[in-house]
Amino acid sequence: MDLKQRNIWLKFASCKSISAKKRAVIWQKLTEADHWEMTMETFVEAFFQMDKRAQILSEIETTEVFFDEDITPIWILDDNYPVLLREIYEAPPILFCKGDIALLQKQAIAIVGTRQMSEYGRKACVKIASELAALKLTIVSGMAIGIDTTAHKATLNKKGATIAVLGSGVNKIYPRKNELLAKEIAKEGLLLSEYLPDEEARRWYFPERNRIISGLTMGTVIIEAAERSGSLITADIALEQNRQVFAVPGNIFIDTWKGTNYLIQEGAKLVMNANNIIEEFFQIKP
Repeated sequence: MDLKQRNIWLKFASCKSISAKKRAVIWQKLTEADHWEMTMETFVEAFFQMDKRAQILSEIETTEVFFDEDITPIWILDDNYPVLLREIYEAPPILFCKGDIALLQKQAIAIVGTRQMSEYGRKACVKIASELAALKLTIVSGMAIGIDTTAHKATLNKKGATIAVLGSGVNKIYPRKNELLAKEIAKEGLLLSEYLPDEEARRWYFPERNRIISGLTMGTVIIEAAERSGSLITADIALEQNRQVFAVPGNIFIDTWKGTNYLIQEGAKLVMNANNIIEEFFQIKP
């Protein structure tokens, strides 16, 4: 991509009226035909219905995109764009990164789960994340309260590598109580988002980012999740991406374990330790 094309795309990335998935679809169409020489007006006409064109064009024309020197944008055509992520449907055309971008080329496992974790769930998460980190696997999660936060912290405590995929820009940490954790991850690991750096968290950004969490990794481990949990959405996406899904078994009488028990019933591999995960990929034991 040349500078003009990158600038055009940054303008589209700045539009709050365009969902991340819609941007990915537009990008796919752009790669199939040469639209880059169009005027912005014709460009908008080519991809949007009439009732949305004026608003989108107004947003594009009034937006100036800037970001700090410590933020690295990585485009889908760049050599350092993560290979596994490029394979998925609706791969994000651009990633904004703060931290060690070399981690995007490392073998990784996702760990996700409930925000209302039990003590058993916490201990299971610490055990599995710590063991995987000791094996030099990068741990990917979403920095939500609960299992996600525990996975990041357990990895950092083992001096391991972790990537936090945000439902906001990398400068607008959500939840706020994880701002110190985010600083540590930016220093020792990587913060990553498909949204502009100063974009605030929005409710629908979190299910959108789930495809990135699973897409970056060889497999996803679900630790404690209710039947209607967002973590089960991540598991479904991982399966659609042809990635492995693992689940930790739990108490059949507790609601926050019904989702993981269901996944195991449906064929997810039962996990009690890191060995149960790595043997799926490497046929070796730690």
